[in-house]
Amino acid sequence: MVDERDLNGVNEEIQGAPPAVSRAELRERRLAETVTVNRYLYLQTQQLEHMLLEATDLQALLEVLLVSMPRHFSFRVAELWLYDPENVLSELIVGGQRYGHSLQLHRDAFIMQELYELEPDVVLLSPTDSRMFEVLKSEQGIDYALLMPLTDSGRMIGSLHLGLQDDTLIVGEQEEQLIAHLAAMISACFKSAVSRQQVSQLTMLDPLTQISNLRGFEKDITREIARARRADQALTILILEIDEFDDLYEHYGERSGQFVVKKVAERISSDLRATDMMARLSRSKFALLIPGSGEMLGQEIAERMRDDIEGFAVDDGRGAVLQVTVSIGMVTWEPQQYPAVDLPHLARQMEGVAGKALASSQAKGGNRITLSRLSTLIV
Repeated sequence: MVDERDLNGVNEEIQGAPPAVSRAELRERRLAETVTVNRYLYLQTQQLEHMLLEATDLQALLEVLLVSMPRHFSFRVAELWLYDPENVLSELIVGGQRYGHSLQLHRDAFIMQELYELEPDVVLLSPTDSRMFEVLKSEQGIDYALLMPLTDSGRMIGSLHLGLQDDTLIVGEQEEQLIAHLAAMISACFKSAVSRQQVSQLTMLDPLTQISNLRGFEKDITREIARARRADQALTILILEIDEFDDLYEHYGERSGQFVVKKVAERISSDLRATDMMARLSRSKFALLIPGSGEMLGQEIAERMRDDIEGFAVDDGRGAVLQVTVSIGMVTWEPQQYPAVDLPHLARQMEGVAGKALASSQAKGGNRITLSRLSTLIV
């Protein structure tokens, strides 16, 4: 039987449903719901969010977190612990050793989880907190530490620690929520950066030697020039090529030629520092980026490589022993001596100058190093 009240357009009110609110009442309610938060912290957080969103890869994100962020908030230092049980991050992060103890990769998440309560949340440690003995161990003069858990779907993926010398950081309930929001954003940016890095690695690695290819080198050199300018440190580029490789390739064939390229790359890579980078630019040509290296150190490294390859006997595994040599072109950039604004232009200029130096070495018979210098007209 049909209820007559339904026919007349009168419906029963659903139990438990919130009462209807007019648009005017809703607007007044929203205007009344205000929050008071530390203005300095709010503005600095906004600016840092822009930095995080502009970080194009994992290396850029680490630079923001470990270098820009502590300066931005006037913290003394930043320390980042990351959960890396399968050494995925250790393979993705290029030059992570430059951060020293500030960047730590842990295979066990327990060491991070024990810094927090059962539900990880932002916490400001006082000098009497026992956890102060666990974080920022390598730093002196740190009395307080702000701990920010980095999580993904409730799972700990990292922990960011910011060291303070005093208690000037104001952290009330609203400030804690703001910092927690920032921690969530850092977590999301980190997860996204790792995913992009994994995809990029597939397109920026040379399949034969497993070092960077030309595309990867162009990205690396732009990043290292920017870092050298910020740190006011020299940067040296070496471009080297296996001498008479075309003759070797024609005489011994493709398989032996590729074997030589792979072995030379392995030999040179084994002599590099953790912060140095190597790339394969073409069939028999390589490039090396040596941060923090002036001309003198660059020449020493180049000569050691040249001499090492000259005395390196490549056994192709089929009874043939191949002797090869390399020619090297070198250029060094000193930020103070040659100030630069257009970094992509500087990168192209350094590649060009080093390439001409390599051609000069080859024209003189190979198995030698030629040093060339940048023009002072860098803008």
